[in-house]
Amino acid sequence: MVILVCSCDKNDDLFEPFHHCIEKYYPEHPEIIYATETIKNPYYRTICIDYPLELWTKRIRETLIEINDKQILLMIDDIFIRKPADIKRIEYARSILKGNVALINFEKVFNKEDKECGLNGFKLRKKGSEYELSLMCGLWDKEKLINILQKDSDPWTVEYNQDTKGYDYLINSEDYIIDWGYITFHHVGVMKGKWAREVIPFFEKEGIKIDYSRRGFYD
Repeated sequence: MVILVCSCDKNDDLFEPFHHCIEKYYPEHPEIIYATETIKNPYYRTICIDYPLELWTKRIRETLIEINDKQILLMIDDIFIRKPADIKRIEYARSILKGNVALINFEKVFNKEDKECGLNGFKLRKKGSEYELSLMCGLWDKEKLINILQKDSDPWTVEYNQDTKGYDYLINSEDYIIDWGYITFHHVGVMKGKWAREVIPFFEKEGIKIDYSRRGFYD
C-alpha cells in the first residue's frame, strides 16, 4: 500500500500542514506520493504530470501506472489529520480489499440503506446510491481505480457521473479510521479554493502558521 495524495501546483501552501498532521498522527504511514503538475513537494516523492484540470483523470491514471503497489490509500491534499490513525482498522481494510471490491471508503456511513455484509465495521454501499463512488479518503484497488478513471475529466465529474463499473463499494460504519475533521457534506480544510474558518483554531493548536490572505475564507 502507498498513500497517493492528489494535489496541484496552486495548492503548494497545503504541503506543510499536511506533512505536519500526517507525521504527527500517522507516523507509521507507508510511502507517500504526491501527484501535481510541475511543483514538487519537498517532503515526499512527487510524480509531476502537467495536464490541466479538465484532464485530471488522465493525470491520475498515468500517475497510478508509475506506482507498483496494488493498494492505494487515496487522499486529497487538504486532509489534515486531527487524531491518531487507527492502524489496526487500516490493516483490516487492506485484508478485505479483494474480489469485486474497488473501494473501502473511510468516511463514516451516511446512507441508511447501506447493508451489513459480515465485515466488521464496514457496510456495503447500496448500488446507485449518492456518492457510492467517492474520491474522498479511501483505500482503492489500483487496477479498478484506473479502470474507473478511463474517461478524461475533472474529479467532480467522476463523482457526478458515478460510473462504478459494477464494482462493490464498502464504507466505514464505526468510529473514524482517519479523522480529518470531515463532517458529511460539510467540507473542512479548503472549500472552493478558500480556507474553511474551522482550520484557524486547529492550526493554532498545532502551531501551524499559514498566510490566510493568499486564499481568503469561504463563508
